[in-house]
Amino acid sequence: MMRFVVLALAVLLAGCQARFLQDEPPSQLEHVKSALQVYADQLKQSAHKALTHLNDTEFKDYKEFLGQSVDNLHGYFQDGFQTISPFGTQMLDATKDKREKLIKDVEELREKIEPMHKELRQVLEKHFQEYSDELKPFFEEYLAKQRQHIEEMKTKLEPVVKSLKEKIGTNWEETKSKLVPIVEAVREKVAEHLQDLKNLLEPYMQDYREQMEKRAQDFRQSVSSGELRKKMNELGTQVKPHFEAIFEAVQKAFNKE
Repeated sequence: MMRFVVLALAVLLAGCQARFLQDEPPSQLEHVKSALQVYADQLKQSAHKALTHLNDTEFKDYKEFLGQSVDNLHGYFQDGFQTISPFGTQMLDATKDKREKLIKDVEELREKIEPMHKELRQVLEKHFQEYSDELKPFFEEYLAKQRQHIEEMKTKLEPVVKSLKEKIGTNWEETKSKLVPIVEAVREKVAEHLQDLKNLLEPYMQDYREQMEKRAQDFRQSVSSGELRKKMNELGTQVKPHFEAIFEAVQKAFNKE
């Protein structure tokens, strides 16, 4: 495991060196060390945070074991990086001349390619223009034919559309002439059933009205003749002893208390 971590760090360090060839060796190494340290700490924190989701699951017994494994890997990383640091410094010192030569060669190659790049762009633009000139007549002819075809279809459809408009009006009148008798027959049948129902209920309604009128007339007669007052007085005379007895019973109950 230790050898694997050391080898992985060596590869990572070599990849990082390609991004910082123009830095001074000490600052470059310190920069890589700081970046790797922060990355390792973040990985450790993220791993422990993820393990908290195992608390209420069937794998909660493995949480402590996995957490210890994460801490061990972080420790291996720290030890491995400390082991590689002297090697990295020596490698940077040993490759200083090569790095400077590589930077110089890259700059010279860029300056040499720049005019070639401009020439290449001009050549490509010229070729694309030639292709466009070759295809332009074809596309123009195709578009002209499509426009002509659309105009022809429009011309052919105009009398068809006009005929359809005329037929729609005529057809609607014909449809209406067939539909109106159906609607009229339904309306007449519904009116017939409603009239039959009215005729059936009319005697009952007339009898009800007569009874209501008779009761109202009897009530007015009893009020005007004094008969209603007489009946109310008789009723008061009958219930008065009962109310007096209830009052005396309630009064006695209060006096006992």
